[in-house]
Amino acid sequence: MSTLNAVVLAAFGVMFLALPEFSLELFGVETYTATIFVARFFGAALALAGMVLWMAKDLGDARAAKTLTIMLLAGSVIGFILTLVGMVGVDVIRANGWILLVIHIIFALGYGYMLSGVTIVTKTQQQRQY
Repeated sequence: MSTLNAVVLAAFGVMFLALPEFSLELFGVETYTATIFVARFFGAALALAGMVLWMAKDLGDARAAKTLTIMLLAGSVIGFILTLVGMVGVDVIRANGWILLVIHIIFALGYGYMLSGVTIVTKTQQQRQY
């Protein structure tokens, strides 16, 4: 899950960094000099987060991995709420906001599932246990 999250973060980061006008227009955000400049900073932050997550995906320490999962779950929930506010409350995200909502929900559900402790065991694994 964190590998997929790292790739999505890096992809959005590169998109906002290299093509800020296109990225803003994709979500129906007005493009001014200031918003383009902030979009580039946002892209750099997303790309950095993707790289950090890519490096941290193979943590051997269970406590560190659980802490990272909790932080990623919180980030997904906060991102979902901010996207809703941007779409409904302040009408900043005017187009394709549903893409961001779906991404945040998928990651929130995935990280929530990982934290629930539920494990999927195949029938052959069950037979080996007995």
